Amino acid sequence: MLGAKYIVRSLCSCVLFSACAFAQPLEYTIDLDDRYQTIDNFGASDCWTTQVAGKLPDDKRSQLADWLFSTELDATGNLRGIGLSLWRFNIGAGSAEQGAKSLINNPMRRAECFLQPDNSYDWSRQAGQRWFLQAAKARGVPQFLAFCNSAPVYMTKNGIANSQGRADDRSCNLRADQYAAFAEFLATVINGIHQREGILFDYISPFNEPEWSWDNPKQEGTPAFNSEIAAVVRELDQALSKQSLRTKICVTDSGSIEYLYQSNAKKSLTDNKITAFFDPSSPEYIGGLPHLARHIAAHSYWTTAPGDKLKSTRLKLRRKLDQYALSYWQSELCIMSNDTLIGGGGGRDLTMKTALYVAGIIHHDLCLANAAAWHWWLGISSGNYKDGLVYVDFNKTQSDAAITDSRLLWAFGNFSRFVRPGSIRIGVTGAQADVNDLNGVMISAYLNQAEQTLTCVMINTQAQPRSITINPGKAGKGGIGGEQQKPQLINKGLFITSDRMGDKLKRYPNLNPLAGCELPPHSVSTWIARW
Repeated sequence: MLGAKYIVRSLCSCVLFSACAFAQPLEYTIDLDDRYQTIDNFGASDCWTTQVAGKLPDDKRSQLADWLFSTELDATGNLRGIGLSLWRFNIGAGSAEQGAKSLINNPMRRAECFLQPDNSYDWSRQAGQRWFLQAAKARGVPQFLAFCNSAPVYMTKNGIANSQGRADDRSCNLRADQYAAFAEFLATVINGIHQREGILFDYISPFNEPEWSWDNPKQEGTPAFNSEIAAVVRELDQALSKQSLRTKICVTDSGSIEYLYQSNAKKSLTDNKITAFFDPSSPEYIGGLPHLARHIAAHSYWTTAPGDKLKSTRLKLRRKLDQYALSYWQSELCIMSNDTLIGGGGGRDLTMKTALYVAGIIHHDLCLANAAAWHWWLGISSGNYKDGLVYVDFNKTQSDAAITDSRLLWAFGNFSRFVRPGSIRIGVTGAQADVNDLNGVMISAYLNQAEQTLTCVMINTQAQPRSITINPGKAGKGGIGGEQQKPQLINKGLFITSDRMGDKLKRYPNLNPLAGCELPPHSVSTWIARW
């Protein structure tokens, strides 16, 4: 169980500097022996715009893919993209083939299904999504996850891909006699994509936000009780083994992190998922299944504001996770109505306003909840909403769409591009630390032994520039590069994202925090050093 000592240590490992005394430079020290979680990946989802964006002219879709996946430099020496290390592929349930009969109002949110009514498979389906899957592979994305919002419509209780007409029934829309068939479908899709696309999904997530009712016309989705999730996962574990697939099963993409640890008598069938799935005394225990990943996933929705809730929910989650030695993935977020500091989710914002806000949430998920993975919701959006990293505006023929990036894309890239899989979060200490100040300078640090890099991500939420100095500290017993003395670091410069023209992870090679440098106002910056 997480004690008071651990809480203090965790809070001190990621520093939020006070907004007072602007004239004073900020000095902090990296503690190479103070080690926390190993980072698995940073990712985003292909829902739903890629269905059409993947069929755009090659110059447009290639630019979108570069923004999301590339780790290369362009002709001017700037980064082409943010180098996502995981891409989430939505396995559709067949609402697109049903059209208006799907009862999903927005055609863009309907999804095709590989499985056909006669139980054959049409591997030409989801062509736009498959194009982006290949684009991600070609640009070096190392990990892939398949997820689904609903079982195929042929297997559901009401014959459609969500629970409309079942408002009073919060059980899974999958028919009880179709659990094994659904598991076989998922395993077959994983195998089929592997054979035809050359991509083996590292992970499969069979449920999405199962706590919600999904009785509205917005998208595919199904509720599910913990017992139903466990039953399907057991079938899926067997189906993966039968097809000799090494894919790991992720649970449970919960709609809020509170569902992972809260015990509420009124929601006893859906909450307290960590205990339900990973306590051996639980009837829903699935923790010993060979294909089950040793992490649990949830979405940060509804816990991002106000600031005290942002922190308290993550510390409560961490305590619960530590009881079962579990890793945590934050597997979806976009801006919602409770995010009032930036005006809620409605209306696009391509500026640093949303980018800074989201960067702060990422910081807290990594440093308080010790998230090993962090995923944004939509990689590509076509809506007037704060839900995309990049945006597409289709014309009537959907052939000459306008595309644009956002500062959120590049702010997220400070993490995704530089904090690579295998990096270890390490401690940061410094004077003027105030963990209750959300309007200061937030900093987290990461060690990557394989790439011989030390990385610091720094978020200046203030309207003034801040002077900073980094002390790498002593290597101590942990050491880096096999050494146990103060490391000799080579400065590789600062990469800055701000509203200044050109600041899209722009590299400033001569800025060196070891000697002292300045963070621009309203910026997210990453410092890289090698030894």
